Amino acid sequence: MTYQLVFQADGGSTSLATDDLEFTCATLGLAITGTETRTNLRPCLQGQPKIAGMIGPCYGGDNNGTPVIRYEDQATYTALSV
Repeated sequence: MTYQLVFQADGGSTSLATDDLEFTCATLGLAITGTETRTNLRPCLQGQPKIAGMIGPCYGGDNNGTPVIRYEDQATYTALSV
C-alpha cells in the first residue's frame, strides 16, 4: 500500500510518499489513533489507519494499480477546498 501525507509548509504544499506509514508517523511525531470503520467508503479506505491532526484516509488515485491512501493537514484541506 502506498500512503501520501500532504502538509502546508512555507506557503505551499509538501507531499511525502511512503510504504511504511507507521515508521513515517513515528518519525514525524504523528500518532496513529485507530482505524477507519465507515463501511460506505471505498473498500481500499476501510480499515486504514487514522492519524491525529490529519484528514483522511482519502483516496489519492492509484500508482500502477495500487491504491494511494492520502492524508492532509487542515491547512492543505482548506486550501484545496476553496
